[in-house]
Amino acid sequence: MSQAPPRLDGRRVAVTRGSSGEDPLTLRLRELGAKVVHVPSIAVGPPESWDEFDAALHDLEQYDWIAFASATAVDATLSRIVVLGLPPPPVGTRLAAVGKATAQHLHDRLREPDLVPEQATGAALAEAMAPFVRGRRVLLPRAAEGRRELADGLAAAGADVVAATCYRTVPAPAYAVARLADAILDGRIDAVTFASPSAVKSVVAALGPRAALLEHCVLAAIGPTTAAALLECGLRVAVTPEISTAPALADALARHLGPKT
Repeated sequence: MSQAPPRLDGRRVAVTRGSSGEDPLTLRLRELGAKVVHVPSIAVGPPESWDEFDAALHDLEQYDWIAFASATAVDATLSRIVVLGLPPPPVGTRLAAVGKATAQHLHDRLREPDLVPEQATGAALAEAMAPFVRGRRVLLPRAAEGRRELADGLAAAGADVVAATCYRTVPAPAYAVARLADAILDGRIDAVTFASPSAVKSVVAALGPRAALLEHCVLAAIGPTTAAALLECGLRVAVTPEISTAPALADALARHLGPKT
């Protein structure tokens, strides 16, 4: 049995992500005693055109698989199906989810996915699907600025992949992120967590020259792709959990940081 992580009592942790509702990372951090500071860093908007995605949804029964690379892709897909007045994905169409959080969201909104890789990355999902997709049609609902690793991996495995844009991420206004730099300068932030590469890019862009202040905090990334985005911005990553889930990120941060003494 794994040992429970230490507490985060007295620690102030910035959570950089979308602004809607409570999320598993915030909930777990609070369970561990941390004071959570929300920094809305990204928002979700519609694609510039729905044409390609709508065409795929109208032809959904022709797909053998739908591969979801994020919970946002699940929401965008199912919401668009409702807008178009179409039936949900057929039972015969298999569903794949990039990680446990996306799988749980898919379960809650539609049904249990057929495949979830151990590691929550696009490359891992492509590898897990590879034995089943040669000669099969796969729909990949994606962000406009999404990474190519999942689509490329599926294509390399012999799948007929349609990667259709169903949403885009847009940076939050700079003023929404500016208070993070002020809080760091005042010594009121112990750690900053990042749950996506887009959150990293948005925060760094919004802070501009003051992005260097992030080095004064413990930086925690939910997984390797997010960690890579931080490294590309010249920032050091102190914490990356073995499993790319929000609760695992909170626990790994607690093991690294511990309570304030």
